[in-house]
Amino acid sequence: MEPFFNYISTLAIQYPFIKTILYTLLMVIFFGVLKKILNTSINKKKISKPEKLILKKKATRYLIYGLFTCSFLLWFAQLQVFFVSLIAVAAAIVIALKELIMCLTGGILINISNIFKSGQRIEIDEYRGFVIEKNLLTTKILEIGPEKNSQQTTGDVISLPNSLMLSQGLKNESYFKGYSIKSFNFKIKDVDKLEDFEKRLLTLASDYCSGYLDDAKKNISKFCEKEGVIVPSLDPRTKLLVEDGEEFSVLLKLPVQNSDIPNIEQKLNRFYLDWRIQQQKKHGQFSEY
Repeated sequence: MEPFFNYISTLAIQYPFIKTILYTLLMVIFFGVLKKILNTSINKKKISKPEKLILKKKATRYLIYGLFTCSFLLWFAQLQVFFVSLIAVAAAIVIALKELIMCLTGGILINISNIFKSGQRIEIDEYRGFVIEKNLLTTKILEIGPEKNSQQTTGDVISLPNSLMLSQGLKNESYFKGYSIKSFNFKIKDVDKLEDFEKRLLTLASDYCSGYLDDAKKNISKFCEKEGVIVPSLDPRTKLLVEDGEEFSVLLKLPVQNSDIPNIEQKLNRFYLDWRIQQQKKHGQFSEY
């Protein structure tokens, strides 16, 4: 064994990076064992399964950060000269190709994080629509609008630079595998009519989603369990909103099929219009309900 260790020592002196490689391998093994110990410790805790999942994800994330930091510090001395040259070249490239690099970085972020897929509804900055194509530089969407609360497509195709993903928050409205939880707001000025309108609206919403409610609950529950979050209430429900102490609104929340969102919006709007016409006929004049 002694000749073997002498041979390894000689190699380490002649080629310093070999020692660094060995240290790196030992460090990876150490972090792997540490992860297993932490997961075992978390499994023994008397907490819910979603909380255990969240703790395991956090522990894994911090261990990966620690492994990368230690590896960088370990290899920095070996690659110091290379890094100095690389930084000078990189600075020149960044200045010359700043926008292109930001778009490319955004495209890489989209593909690595898998934050949305083709066919899903997304909203970023002031743009909303269905994703019809994504690549490393741009994302094409079929626009939804033009009003903020509209659920209809305009027919326009918008190409978004992926650099937006680095500076703007992105909302994915199709994250629940074919279903979404949507909100619809209806203004009512006559307080006496609130209870009647709210009751009829809730009955109508329950009828709309009765055919797919169980399937929506199943899919959304699977997603919530996977991500370690609390399953939201999925039954249609209403909420009373007061604006400036004078105006009242009824907010309706219900699960909808992504393919049926425009139809649901139109049905609810037509119900709201018919209800107002009925109230107008009852009172013999037009008033704001």
